Amino acid sequence: MKILFISNHEVTLYYFRTELLKKLVDDGNEVLISQPYGEHREFFESIGCKCIDTSITQYGMNPLKELSLVKHYKRLIKEHSPDVVATYTIKPNLYGGIAACSCKVPYISTITGLGGAFEKGNLFKRLMIFLYKRATKRISALFFQNRTASDLFDSFGIAKGKHIIVSGSGVNLEKHRVLPYPEDDGTTRLLYIGRLMNDKGVRELFEAVGKLKSRGLEVSLDCVGWCEEECKELLEKYVADGTVNYHGWQEDVSPFIEKCHAVILPSYHEGLANALLEAAASGRPVLASNIHGCIETFDDGVTGFGFEPRSTEAVESAIEAFTRLSHSDRAAAGKRAREKMEKEFDRNTVVEKYKEVIYKTGGRNNESL
Repeated sequence: MKILFISNHEVTLYYFRTELLKKLVDDGNEVLISQPYGEHREFFESIGCKCIDTSITQYGMNPLKELSLVKHYKRLIKEHSPDVVATYTIKPNLYGGIAACSCKVPYISTITGLGGAFEKGNLFKRLMIFLYKRATKRISALFFQNRTASDLFDSFGIAKGKHIIVSGSGVNLEKHRVLPYPEDDGTTRLLYIGRLMNDKGVRELFEAVGKLKSRGLEVSLDCVGWCEEECKELLEKYVADGTVNYHGWQEDVSPFIEKCHAVILPSYHEGLANALLEAAASGRPVLASNIHGCIETFDDGVTGFGFEPRSTEAVESAIEAFTRLSHSDRAAAGKRAREKMEKEFDRNTVVEKYKEVIYKTGGRNNESL
């Protein structure tokens, strides 16, 4: 079989779909990847994938650029004649889906998260619903990482009967092994991993930590990830007053996880938070918003604490509750977090489900070429 993957950034497939790509290549399939490339191109080529460089603007919806992207995907599909097209992230899902549908090639898509697409004004929301309906008109399967997103699409009549819910991208339990729990030195060390942006709740997080520190609680917050323009001034303020230790984007976050007592994510919406899965797999408790995409990753009061999103007071209360736990109770919560990942989020299970659907969509079974 020939399988064309379409993504908006090489990081998406590099971090969350490498195991799937390798298995498909090892099964004797020809795997092509269309996406913008940077430092990871050689890696994809080294595992046997053919790389097709495609430029995508991450933000904005310039009609001429979007139309040219659809035409580009159509040319790719006609040139390479894939048996199956698999798309990830919003623009590839929309425009890759429209192209595959137009070319009458079987295709599947994955909704990794809704972002703010359905929270904007009515006109934009209607446009997104129209585009998703058009893009999924002949889709074979539409993967979701949580029930909320699936139910939302169902309510709009998008790809009804074609939804498949999986445990996010799963977590590679071999790569993310249990890390020794840090000693108790009197300071509760929290870690935020992800883009610093308003929708991730960083304003509430910074404010909450600042209030706790002003009250005399020994709490530290480390942040790892790109900072969006909208949050640069906010970040500078809280770095300057000592509330936040900012480390920028890091290729390997495990040294930061190893030093923390818990990972925190006060997000407004998620597909399924990979940072929380990886932290839990490493033996760390989770503090996160009570939203789908986060609540699946922890058992409240057992492997972490949940709190209401968009509320500084809720974040503050959850952190304070965690600080009141004994060191041994925190370590035990981290141990239970790892056990939960082993039972519910093994990436191998997710990979096998994708393989099954890809082969069924392309008319091949798992046993034969």
